[in-house]
Formats: sequence, C-alpha cells, structure tokens
Amino acid sequence: MIIFKINCKKKLGKSNKGIIITRHKEIGNKSLYIPIDLNYFNYNKKLSFILYDTKYNFYYRNTKLILLICLSGKLKGEHRYILKPLNKKYNDIINFYNKHSKKEGDINYLGYFSIGDKLYNIEFDPYKISKLCVAYKSYAVILNILQNKIILKLPSNKLIYINILCRGSYGCTDDIKNIYNKTTAGSSRLLGIRPTVRGTAMNACDHPHGGGEGKSPIGRKTRYTFKGKQYKGIKTTK
Repeated sequence: MIIFKINCKKKLGKSNKGIIITRHKEIGNKSLYIPIDLNYFNYNKKLSFILYDTKYNFYYRNTKLILLICLSGKLKGEHRYILKPLNKKYNDIINFYNKHSKKEGDINYLGYFSIGDKLYNIEFDPYKISKLCVAYKSYAVILNILQNKIILKLPSNKLIYINILCRGSYGCTDDIKNIYNKTTAGSSRLLGIRPTVRGTAMNACDHPHGGGEGKSPIGRKTRYTFKGKQYKGIKTTK
C-alpha cells in the first residue's frame, strides 16, 4: 500500500483568469492520497481480515479509516484501507462472504441478510463501486426481500429497489471524534478555508450591500448575492 502526498496545481475556487467562482476556498496544505477499497472485486472466496492499528487518523467524508491485513487465501499479507465499523476495535476479525457470521463489519451479498438489518457501504449496481451510506453513522434498513430484489430505506426516508447480487457491510461506520480541533486562525487556512466577511462590511465595488459610513443599511428593497442576483423570494423551480 503506497501513500504519497499530492498538491493541486489549480487555484481552487478561481478560473484560469483568476476570477473567483466559489468563495471561501483555497489550496491549503498538501494532502495525503490514500487508495480506499470501497469495492469488493478481488474478494471471490471466503476470506478473513484482521484490523491493524494505524499511526495516522485518516478520514473519508468524516468516517475513520482503518488498515486491514489478510490472513488467508491468495491475498495473504496484503494491506487494504476500508471504512471503520462502529463497535470494532483493533485486532478484531472481519469475515467476507460467510453465511453463518453476522457481526459488524462483515461483508456479504444482500440476499443473505434478513429483514430489519442495518447496512452501509452498499453497491447501487452489482459489481460496481459502492456509493450508498458512506458518510459517518449512516445506514440503510432492509424492509422487504423479494425474489430478485430488496427494498431498502435510505437515511433520506426514500425507498429503493436493489438487486440481490449487490454487496454491503453489516452495521454502521465510525466517526473521527473531533480529532482536528481549531486552535488558531491558521488551522482553518491549512485545511483550505478562507475567511468569511459580511457584505455590509465591504466596499461598494466588492459587494452590492457594501459602501456607506458605519452600520448603514443595504439601500435596496431585497437582498442580493455577491454576483448581483436576487436570492430571496424568487422561484427556483419551474
């Protein structure tokens, strides 16, 4: 497993001419690129992995990552990064495609789970990268099992039909538990966050609400964005 640092050459939030497109964004510090194993293409047989302690607190969408080491099969000795289950600790075992075990973190086809089980890291289509319920402490619930499909209830209370051959893991993910505490203003600048300023505190050339002496009002009937468009009381959908 190779972990290396990358730095984006683009100016984040700006175009090629230097015009600001999205505010409050910049490059920040160099970031680590970690190849996360979100799909299960290489796991065709019954395998068992052990959770290994990591030196760094990596995260993906506010979910903690953990290192796996294969114990059996052709992949013996390989290292993989996956999303950490909630109640799993270090030196615990995760099983792949085992019909008899149903513990947190175990990965299997959706047809082998029962009604009412909580799942995360679910594939939307069979043999493709998993996209559903990847954020921290998010899970889907199985409502009904049909002949070829399963009815899932997502965190947004939507019901979807998914093929039985899709795969998922049992339980829910773990969060990072506030590892990065902001101590100074420079800590947010290293993460790529620029400061936010009110429009009334700017000059008239920078914002439609700017200008005037002291705490002066907007000077218009409605509110405007920094691009000069109305954003309150306007229909956004046809």
